[in-house]
Amino acid sequence: MYEEKHMWDTVYIRGKFFAGFRTTSRCEGLHSIVARYVGSRHDLTSFVEHFQRCVAHMRFKEFNADYESTRGVPVMKTCIELLERYAAELYTYEIFRFFRPFLSRAGSMRVLNIENNDDGIKYIMCKHGRPDFMWTIDFRQEEMIFMCTCLRMESFGIPCEHIVKVLVDIDICEIPRSLVLDRWTKKVKSALIDPSGFTRDAVVISRQSALMEFSKQLAAVAAKAVDEGTNQPHSDVAKSSDY
Repeated sequence: MYEEKHMWDTVYIRGKFFAGFRTTSRCEGLHSIVARYVGSRHDLTSFVEHFQRCVAHMRFKEFNADYESTRGVPVMKTCIELLERYAAELYTYEIFRFFRPFLSRAGSMRVLNIENNDDGIKYIMCKHGRPDFMWTIDFRQEEMIFMCTCLRMESFGIPCEHIVKVLVDIDICEIPRSLVLDRWTKKVKSALIDPSGFTRDAVVISRQSALMEFSKQLAAVAAKAVDEGTNQPHSDVAKSSDY
């Protein structure tokens, strides 16, 4: 196991893509969700029914997240507005929320030295007021390739504040294609193609799923609201409902 330490030790996985996961928290979180619906007291039939409810709930949350990503543009909060707006239009809502602090921290980065060589341009920078912490960014202009010693791009697939600082320094208003992973973008689910070749719009699917879930909640509320004396559902429930 010690010989294979590069596969599991946090120090050795820097620079290897794990989508931000360093522990089994993803599995543990999934187990906790499933545990809300199924348990040892259920027989096989009940287990299947409750498990289907769990899957339906998880799919609804995913579709709802897709819908939130397509609904409008967040309010810009950083001074690097052009890059922030481009990121908001490019990334999904959750990934954009993760990336925005890097835009803010880029303002605290200070370029110490710029070296031009045959391979490209080398930026050496530190954090403002902390010259003991330094990072080196290699920039190859022809291929628009950036490599930072913090290895955050290689580990998670999102540009770090050091690379963002270089983008600002060379006056680039869009995130280069070499710094974009399709899995974090909105377009990755813009068209879903099943084995039969049938294409479905992910935006339409997410809206439909959200409306179906809200309709179920509305129906549940309407079914419980009964007029006194008539024992019939109240006709004004739909009008007064928040849905």
